[in-house]
This record gives sequence, C-alpha cells and structure tokens, in this order.
Amino acid sequence: MGYAREIQEQARQTLSDRRARARETASLRREELYSKVPELRETDQLLASTGIGAVRAVLAGAPEDIQKIKEQNLALQRRRQEILAGLDLAPDYLEPQYTCPACQDEGYVNGKRCRCYDQLLKEISYRKLNDISSLSLQASFDNFKLDYYSPVPDASGTSPRKRMEEIYRYCVRYAQSVTPGSKSLLLSGPTGLGKTHLSLSIAKTAIQNGLGVIYGSAPDLLSQVEKERFSRSETGEDSLALMLSCDLLILDDLGAEFSTSFTVSCIYNIINTRINRGLPTIISTNGSLSDLLKGYQDRVVSRIMGSYEVLRFCGNDIRQQMAMQR
Repeated sequence: MGYAREIQEQARQTLSDRRARARETASLRREELYSKVPELRETDQLLASTGIGAVRAVLAGAPEDIQKIKEQNLALQRRRQEILAGLDLAPDYLEPQYTCPACQDEGYVNGKRCRCYDQLLKEISYRKLNDISSLSLQASFDNFKLDYYSPVPDASGTSPRKRMEEIYRYCVRYAQSVTPGSKSLLLSGPTGLGKTHLSLSIAKTAIQNGLGVIYGSAPDLLSQVEKERFSRSETGEDSLALMLSCDLLILDDLGAEFSTSFTVSCIYNIINTRINRGLPTIISTNGSLSDLLKGYQDRVVSRIMGSYEVLRFCGNDIRQQMAMQR
C-alpha cells in the first residue's frame, strides 16, 4: 500500500537516526579501545594500508604483490581477532551494531524495500491513526477497580462485581495471549462501566507484546476514512487499508457516529474483511444488540453475533460514582 509523504519522511529520518547512533557508538568504542590497546590501532591502520596497496598492485598488474598483500591482510585480521578475544570481546565489537543487520538501517536490500522499513512505515501509520489522547490515559489492568461494582446479587442470582471480575480476568488473559488469529470481542453495556478502560488496557498490553494495534473511537476513525475517500487530497494516506490489515483493531463507542450509507457500508467492510482474514477486532458499544440492529443492517449484526465473543458489562455508572466521591 502507499504511505503519505509525511510518514515516509519520518521513517527515513528514523532509519537515518539509527544509522548515525550505530556508527557513533562504534566510533566511541573504537577510540576508547585504541587508547587502552595501542597495538589494536596499529593493526587497524596496517589493515587499511593493505587495502590501498592491493588497489595499487591491481592497477600495476603485479600478481605477486597482490598475493603478498593478501597474506599480510589475513595475518593482520587474525591478529586483530586475537586481540579482541584476549579482551573477551566479540569479533564485531568495533563494528556498527545496526538495528537491522540485513539492510544496515538503509531501508533497502538489493534495491528492494527491507522488511524493517515496511514494519517501520506501519508502526508510524498506526501511531498517527491511533487515538493518542486516549492511549495517553493512565488506564491499565492494574488500576481497574472492582470496588465500584455492587456485590449484591441481582435478579440473575449473580452480583455485578462477580460478573465484572470474570470479564476483567477474561480481558487480562486475552491481552496476554492475543495474536492475529485470536477471537474478536464485543464489549456491550451502558456508559461508564469500564469498557473503554479495559479496551485501552488490552491495547497497551498488545502493543507492548509487539502487535500492530489501531485504537480509536468509531466516529473519529470513520470520519478519517470518509475524509480520505472523498477529499481531493493526494497525500497517499489510506487509513481504511491499515484498519483492515493491522494485527488488532479496537473500535471504541460504535454507534455514536453519524449513521450514513457510507459509514454503515464501511463498518460492514471492516468487520467482514477482518473476519475473513482471521484478524481480531474489539468493538465497544453503549447500546444493546437491539440498538445495533436499529443502526445497522442485519448483515452487520449477524457477522458480529456469529464470530464475536460478547462480553456484557453491568453495574452502575462508575464516572458518576467517582464524581459523587469528590
């Protein structure tokens, strides 16, 4: 897929910074070791001179000199390795340690874009598309409090606290083991019951485990897709493609967006495509399944009900309880 110029420039700058850091670190190591072991500096200088001598011998057409220089070069390399081994250092200790050895942080191998460059472009795109304001909140599994849920059994015979504890533990296990092949989740229930808190906690854990995650409110993400689809801008951005292919997509507050034929079609495309690709999606909604039926076509809700694990949140609005305690 294509990437916006801004994203490509940011990726190139990141690669450039990586190269610079690797070479600077190698240079500092080299100077430090040279000061402690002068023989190593002399050996490296002689190695450099053999390279120049080999070029001159080739230009002069002197095969005997070339052989002598080759033998001298091999002897110097062996001595260099002996010096480093004597210091209990790896043979490549003085070489730049690139983040990606395959392309040496250049971004290309044999004229083709390196996998590390593709991954970097995706990561930058995910970060750009993510709801940064939400991801910066201090929501985590550690500070999710079950005290706000009533311990008193309801008509079903189970207390809200008991049911929410089960949901909490399920979400913790899910976050720790989620992979691109995991099941999708639907978090449903009235506002203020912790759906966003737990979905953010899953997002953070998944990102820490190396997954490409897109997290955002359904209204914001759909607005971005619509803007790109109908604008005349040629930025190259394709948020929908990223949402269809990321390891984990989290759509918060589904149903709060302004419903149009475009948004309904877009939601179906996202849900259906990701199911077909075996990619997990987490959807949270303040509405019930009947509310979703009113806002979307039957096929949307049918796909969700047939493929998603439904977690029904219960209890009283936590935000109201916290406000009353202030």
